[in-house]
Amino acid sequence: MKPLSEIVAKTEASATLVLTALAKRLQADGVDVVSLTAGEPDFPTPQHIKDAAKRAIEENRTTYTLNAGTLELRQAIVQKFRADNNLAFHPSQILVSNGAKHSIANALQAICNRGDEVIVPSPYWVSYPQMVLLAGATPVIVSTSEENGFMLTAEQLRGAITARTKALILCTPSNPTGAIYSKHDLELLAEVIAETGIYVIADEIYEKMIYDGAHHFSIGSIASIRNQVVTVNGMSKAYSMTGWRVGFLGASQEITSGAERVQSQTTSNASSISQYAALAALTGPQDEIVAMAEEYDRRREFIHSAVTSIPGIRCHMPKGAFYIFPNISDYLGRSVRGVTMNSCDDIAKFLLDEEGVALVPGSSFGSENHLRISYSCSITELEKAAERLQRGFRKLE
Repeated sequence: MKPLSEIVAKTEASATLVLTALAKRLQADGVDVVSLTAGEPDFPTPQHIKDAAKRAIEENRTTYTLNAGTLELRQAIVQKFRADNNLAFHPSQILVSNGAKHSIANALQAICNRGDEVIVPSPYWVSYPQMVLLAGATPVIVSTSEENGFMLTAEQLRGAITARTKALILCTPSNPTGAIYSKHDLELLAEVIAETGIYVIADEIYEKMIYDGAHHFSIGSIASIRNQVVTVNGMSKAYSMTGWRVGFLGASQEITSGAERVQSQTTSNASSISQYAALAALTGPQDEIVAMAEEYDRRREFIHSAVTSIPGIRCHMPKGAFYIFPNISDYLGRSVRGVTMNSCDDIAKFLLDEEGVALVPGSSFGSENHLRISYSCSITELEKAAERLQRGFRKLE
């Protein structure tokens, strides 16, 4: 039998999905595990959205839609981009896909050639480097500083750009750190982007989860680079619609048309029923988004306080999303019962085996000194997890 493709051989499975599946399997086997792995809201999809999906089924709206998405939904996305992000698009510049991840993959396929480089600031979402590889390009990892709030500087960006650089992937608010780039931060980056002509894929999926009076600013609204930016968003996080699989991008006509051709030959349109649900989400009441964000804020305060009360652990206070990214480097090299914690992976395994807490090691996000903790689960689960984490780290003291 001949070997599989070189690209597949270089591609890893998503660590968050693998660990979430492991936690669910242990729970199904009767093991008491608290899972802090998945970036998945624990709230139900709002009722008016579910009702819209039911109506779509009853009205037999179950056939193929246009590959790019229904016109009504793309018009609603145009309005959303204008109102929330100061972005001006025509419906033909919008592509609806099977989740924001799919939108990013489509954009990379449309932009990249073999041999191109794509800059990925670290810490990064686990899938970014892998999606770059799947597009035939090379991820160039640029490490950011914890002291600088895990944000890429203009100087770092300029230093990373070569003749082969095609794009930058920028996530704000950030998964896994919760960092938010200010308007000023993005304007400084935009100067370099304008000079060099590279593209930007702006992942803004967490824009509705923002705390402490911070503000979300879309880099695509900067006039000098407007046509170089692909703005990606979706329904999963803000509307608690992870399983519905609806994401979208807005970009120049050239990029969107290219991404649409990619999609036409892979998945075709997103689920028709999910699209009608997404339309209801964007055009219906938004009060539940505010309520969810307020609850995430309460959870953020709790888990950050609980984790930073552990001696030797420090943690940047996230301004957005629903993750904390504590630095556990003081515990590396410590041993318990003859087993040495040589890496964050070892500590994550120890916490799962010893205390029944599942979380994702920072190595999956490009940092060996951190763990990622999702606080998208209930406060009851977080309280249980906090007690177990404190007990587990005491054993390593």
